[in-house]
Amino acid sequence: MDKQATKKFRVVLTRENNSAVAEILRSKGGIEVVEMPLIKIERNVEDADFADIMEEMGTYDWITFSSANGVRHFFEQFLKSAQDIRAIGIARLACVGEATARELANFYLRADVVPDESNAIEMIRKMGDYETLDNLKILCVHGNLAARDYIEILEKEHHALVDSVEVYKTSRVELDKDSPEAKEFRKKGADAVVFASPSAVDSFAKNAVNLLLGDKAVRPKIVAIGSTTAEAVKKYGMAVAAQAESPYPESVAEAVLSVLK
Repeated sequence: MDKQATKKFRVVLTRENNSAVAEILRSKGGIEVVEMPLIKIERNVEDADFADIMEEMGTYDWITFSSANGVRHFFEQFLKSAQDIRAIGIARLACVGEATARELANFYLRADVVPDESNAIEMIRKMGDYETLDNLKILCVHGNLAARDYIEILEKEHHALVDSVEVYKTSRVELDKDSPEAKEFRKKGADAVVFASPSAVDSFAKNAVNLLLGDKAVRPKIVAIGSTTAEAVKKYGMAVAAQAESPYPESVAEAVLSVLK
């Protein structure tokens, strides 16, 4: 991008922990990266519910993970109780996408099923291709905002026996109108805004009154990570300028760079 040498671009990242993407973008020169988290993710596990799951551990045929956060918070709680990863038993493991599978690998576990398209419905379809799920016992690990339609498909279409456990909570960040982040966004805008999840898009929309751009502010192009996030953007009547096909930092950075002109 030769134009970066003469023009300064401004990119707003709306999730927590953006260091890898930010580092790639800044290394290109001429890009200012602004972090404005719109959602907060924290562990949220009911001890009694998890204790019930642990009593059944070793009897599950499959364990599914709907996000990397689900993997992380599940095993943080799991290892407090089991203290040995082998207590997971012989369950096959399914992950909603490559980023989730990569998080699973941090616990020295390999996903048996990862769909080409990162969504839970495709994950279930690929599990069904792997083997019949009829009467198999499946544990679904998710957060508070995860859609439950894939669990219904497991139960009604595949006749599986399903337990589920919530291990983290996603909540909206309410931006104060007078906060430095909100003031700067209203004044300057951005060349690109990156959304990593539908919940971040929802939070942006709900914070809109405090993020209204001034007359001289740059109107940002929107970069969505994944098709589900892109659909959430369109739901609010906004256009998607680029879509990163995976949450890998390299993929996200490539999508951002494609709209900086």
